[in-house]
Amino acid sequence: MQNIDQDGYWNDEALLPDHAELSVLSGAGAWITTEAGQRLLDAASGHSCVNLGYANAELIEAAAQSYRRLAYCSPEHRCRPVTELSGKLNQLLGGGYRLRYAATGGGANELAIEIARRYWLHLGQPSRRNILALDRSYHGSTGTASFASGPGILQSPHIDRSPEFLHAASARDVIHGTSRDLSTLQQGLEARIAAAGPETVAAIIVEPVAFAGGVVVPPPGFLEMVAAFARRHGILLIVDEVITGFGRSGRWFGFQHADNVRPDIVTMGKGITSAYFPLAAAAVSEPIYTTFLQPGNAMSKVITMAGHPVGCDVALKVIEIMQRDGLVERVRRNEERHLSRLRRLIELPSVRDVRGLGHMWGLEFDGSYAGRGTESAGDVECRCLAAGLLVLRANNMIRINPPLTATDEDIAFVVETLDAAVRDLAAA
Repeated sequence: MQNIDQDGYWNDEALLPDHAELSVLSGAGAWITTEAGQRLLDAASGHSCVNLGYANAELIEAAAQSYRRLAYCSPEHRCRPVTELSGKLNQLLGGGYRLRYAATGGGANELAIEIARRYWLHLGQPSRRNILALDRSYHGSTGTASFASGPGILQSPHIDRSPEFLHAASARDVIHGTSRDLSTLQQGLEARIAAAGPETVAAIIVEPVAFAGGVVVPPPGFLEMVAAFARRHGILLIVDEVITGFGRSGRWFGFQHADNVRPDIVTMGKGITSAYFPLAAAAVSEPIYTTFLQPGNAMSKVITMAGHPVGCDVALKVIEIMQRDGLVERVRRNEERHLSRLRRLIELPSVRDVRGLGHMWGLEFDGSYAGRGTESAGDVECRCLAAGLLVLRANNMIRINPPLTATDEDIAFVVETLDAAVRDLAAA
């Protein structure tokens, strides 16, 4: 690890115990190279964002051309990249949405929360401010997005909380290793909203898969149940697709796995530009959007870097490449042919659960956060790193989320290396 006292960079991760800090020099495809000369397959896709891999020549050229043409456009004006991207995203979502932009996924979720609250204000119901979320969710680390995130999920335990954010139980208790069925989840939501009063709740925000919270894959029918719950209580449904969007689940957006679910607001980021430019968005349904057109209701919120023309051009190129190369379909094939093989590790006594969807997979090790489960995950992480594979570890979980452009050989390497690391641990 670099001496953090010798430079000006504040990296909280470097201060965590047992953190394996890497000094990264370069990247190409699914692989990165450290300054020490080690090549690693990045099965984390950076931070679940480098969907199309490193050094993608088409994305680099799209950005270069865009910079030469129009390096910036004020969000108070219109320009071709932002209007064209808005139309493309609306099509991918099935139509009926208006796009508003941010610079980060957390910023998009903050925007969604503000829009939901102001929508009810427009309708003369200012008491609807509470936001309902799940306890294993992660919606960002800034402002109201951090309040919506589950307590302790990628956050300091000292972070401020807000009484206007209510949390119900998720489909998986990663600490105790128990799952909740659809009926139990619904009962938890009903109890939470009854305690608060439906008339105080503006929206419920959920992820199709809670990747950061432990790759929590809800049972079939979950989103349909949540959508019906929202309709029954007259609240808005926000679906956070910052991680799951842009093909990672095997659909363009994770909510599209569900039958006849139309979120009121969909947020997205990360893969929208494959992390080649900071860009995020909130797609808002027409009925909500029209309330902002009434006199005095305009949002009048300017985010300097929101809808940046270069970012929008890169996003357009991402969509073009994904459609041309059939990357969403490739994710489904990779799940069926390769990644699903990880489930066989459940036979080992140290592995409590294996679960995943598309390119998002997690191994949950037996034991509490402070016990052997955490040690096992740390051991597996070290074994993978020594073998040339970079994975994500958090407490008793190992998570992977490889680039969508990873080759068959790359995906096979991920599965075989992780499999060997877990089996070596079991034999030790």
